[in-house]
Amino acid sequence: MIARMSDRSGALRDQHDALRDEHDALRDEHDAMRDLLEQVRVELLGGEVAAARDALRRLGAMQGAHIARENTALIPRLGPAARWPARVYLAEHAKLEALHADLLELLAPLPGRCADARLRLALLDALAPFKHLLEHHFEREQQGLFIEV
Repeated sequence: MIARMSDRSGALRDQHDALRDEHDALRDEHDAMRDLLEQVRVELLGGEVAAARDALRRLGAMQGAHIARENTALIPRLGPAARWPARVYLAEHAKLEALHADLLELLAPLPGRCADARLRLALLDALAPFKHLLEHHFEREQQGLFIEV
């Protein structure tokens, strides 16, 4: 009886440790995506559109894998008493992916370098809604999803 209880508590501890490791890995990915977003902004500020496109593509690839993991491993495990329901996270994921696609489409026809300061400013302004939602979403996950699952 005691051995079974010990085995069960050991299994629960292992499961808890695995979830903590998953949350840590997801937080690290948040940091890496913030860094890539900053790189996109710096490249646009300097008129380096080709480098900004490349960084934005890398951000999109990381974001896609990150979202897929959250959608399959974490969000389905949210309880009914969660601070934010699953539909909020899923809607933000969809919006982030749509905004990212819009940004890639915006940058696609532009030459690799841009000397026009007004155009660079307009590109930075176009990036602002994506940046805002990404930062807000990361805060929501770290204050809700990562604590509740």
